[in-house]
Amino acid sequence: MFLALNELIKEKSRFALITAVIILVSYLVFFLLALAYGLATSYTKAVDTWDADSIVLNQNANGTIGRSIITQKNTSLLNADGSATDTAAPLGVGTATIEKDGSEDIALFGIDPTSFLAPTPIEGRSIQNEHEIIVSNELSSIGIKLNDTITLQGDDTSYIVVGITDNASFQAAPVLYMSLKDWRTAASATSGMIGMRDDTSINAIVLKEGRAVDAPLEAQSIKDFIYTLPGYQAQVLTFSLMIGFLIGIAAFVLAIFIYILTLQKKEIFGVLKAEGVPNHYIASSVIIQVAILSIGGLIIGMGLALLTGTLLAGKVPFAVNPVFFAGISFLFLACAALGALASVRSVTKIDPVEAIG
Repeated sequence: MFLALNELIKEKSRFALITAVIILVSYLVFFLLALAYGLATSYTKAVDTWDADSIVLNQNANGTIGRSIITQKNTSLLNADGSATDTAAPLGVGTATIEKDGSEDIALFGIDPTSFLAPTPIEGRSIQNEHEIIVSNELSSIGIKLNDTITLQGDDTSYIVVGITDNASFQAAPVLYMSLKDWRTAASATSGMIGMRDDTSINAIVLKEGRAVDAPLEAQSIKDFIYTLPGYQAQVLTFSLMIGFLIGIAAFVLAIFIYILTLQKKEIFGVLKAEGVPNHYIASSVIIQVAILSIGGLIIGMGLALLTGTLLAGKVPFAVNPVFFAGISFLFLACAALGALASVRSVTKIDPVEAIG
């Protein structure tokens, strides 16, 4: 320990450069990881709150909820009037643009307010009457707050914000919840197809328990439904490969730095061995140095990534998953340890006479 710390103090500039590389690389890895996770969860936050087992779509929709149309005559999963049961809930999905202090594209969710799809407000109350809506708190960025009256582009109907829910998003867009009756009007009006409005159509039926369905419907698990959302699979795979290669390259560069640094001290280690200093003492100093540099660099890099995410809150989909952060840290340290072991192996093979010359 003394040898390792003494060298770190004496060769501050050299070790500072290595630490800076570790900090910058770990900062980039952690920041990209949080961005990837934030973007992925922004696709599915609203879906995750359902705590459902499967979803039923029209089999001709090719797994795309926006293309799925289900009418009351096509299913017996719901009550006779199309309302929700304890284990099955109707769902309408659409898109619109909302304006207040600014404009924002949103996902329209038409729900039965008494079903398990109804969100739990963190402010206000649940939907009880027509033209009442619950919005994601992400819309506060454009000035929408509780008890506001808003309209949607293409729809002249005024809606009252009676509830605010926490971070509800679908396909990276904030969610606006309304009754199915209001949704049918809003979705047809905002798409310019009010003449095709239907009083029974929905996009999907969400099930708490998996059940067999007949044509023209098909059921798929929530996991499969999420994975087939447009852009989700490509996004996850792209970021995963990017982060994986970055970790591998960073760890390899770190291992090379440590190995070269060890070789540069070959003569010093030769003198120490000639004086009777055992291999394990010299090797332990190398390992301790790698541990200090790696752990210190990771902590600082992680702190900078978290600070950046805090400063950019609300502007980018930044989200932290402690398990992912811990896993990345473990992989990085494991790769650094391999570099340290390679350095240790070179230390044990040093011939004192040859090293001193």
